[in-house]
Amino acid sequence: MSRSTRLAIGIAVTATVVTGCGGGSDDSASGGSSDEPIRIGASVSLTGNYASSGTNVSNGYQLAVDQINADGGVLGRQLELDLQDDQSDAGIVSRLYTEFLGSTGVDAVLSPYGSALAGPAAQLAERYQTPMVHSQTSSPAVFDGTSWSVMAGLGPGRDTLAQVPQFAADAGYTRITLVNNDLDAFSAICDGAEETITDAGAELVDRIEYAASTSDFSSTALRIAEGDPQVVIECSAIQDSIGLTRALDQQGFRPEVIASPTAVDPAFVEGLGDLAERTVGYTQFDAALGFQGTEEFLAGYEDAYDTPVNTQAAGAYATVQVLAAAIEEAGSTDKSAVNDALHAGGFETVLGQYAVDDSGVQTGYSPVLFQWIDGAQAIVFPADVAGAVPAQLPY
Repeated sequence: MSRSTRLAIGIAVTATVVTGCGGGSDDSASGGSSDEPIRIGASVSLTGNYASSGTNVSNGYQLAVDQINADGGVLGRQLELDLQDDQSDAGIVSRLYTEFLGSTGVDAVLSPYGSALAGPAAQLAERYQTPMVHSQTSSPAVFDGTSWSVMAGLGPGRDTLAQVPQFAADAGYTRITLVNNDLDAFSAICDGAEETITDAGAELVDRIEYAASTSDFSSTALRIAEGDPQVVIECSAIQDSIGLTRALDQQGFRPEVIASPTAVDPAFVEGLGDLAERTVGYTQFDAALGFQGTEEFLAGYEDAYDTPVNTQAAGAYATVQVLAAAIEEAGSTDKSAVNDALHAGGFETVLGQYAVDDSGVQTGYSPVLFQWIDGAQAIVFPADVAGAVPAQLPY
């Protein structure tokens, strides 16, 4: 049976437990038995600054676990997910993952939302030599010097909005301003966009950085407006992006293109209302792309949650798909064997084919750009991708 067939949620996993490789032992020797649940720890931001995105991640994690368990589990064992609220606080993340990896003794961990919170958790996974599968960790810096972490639910931040300059230039808009908060993950998003400006035949008007603690964006919006760019790329957390877009509107400045990495979150539209219409974002999931498990994911999500399907939830769902496939590939929950399988990659997910480089950074997924059109996300770039429609510009 191929890896892709084994991975498909909706098909029962019936493989028997075998001895792990890579210096590990079988499950009974490592403290588990073939009928005990496979224990997975994860924190998510159900409250605090990242609550909107954290809830999307929680939904994706839980749905994948529920569907896998309904289909027989992994290696004939149920998945047991211990999901805790980290309140968007790095200190709480450290406490929770210390408990998961120490006293609780989980078999694997899933990441909290975002690179700022995932970094401390990844260091603990290294200390306890336990596989950690990351959902929404876009900063490659988190993976520097690690051997127990892999990026599974999205690609590196530098790729997130790197297509926007070409997309805008194709529409005749070439004057670009980049604005980011000073966290590494968001700086990297703007770095990736800046690297593609020249090749797109565009020009950089300004690069603006502000403190992540900023709540009043009027001065930042004024500086943007003074440069009179045609394109504004906001490399920002969701509340920042909402605040900055509103501030630009209050300044009476309306660029032809506004792009944000957090436009993908339904809360972006809820927060901005009509101002979200025609904004541009990126996604690695769309039903039109037709990757493996898409139908099961969509049907389950619509049944389980009263919120639109989004790429953050899809990324979390794919993260559990990857972990389940790696455990099956390893033939046990032996941590070393599972970690080897995670780094070897080659699994099919709702985001496409999972693959990572030697450091654990994602190399397999290809993001596309979408635009909010009539309150729905529509793929607009590249134009030859399945399901793509013409963009509606200017913003």
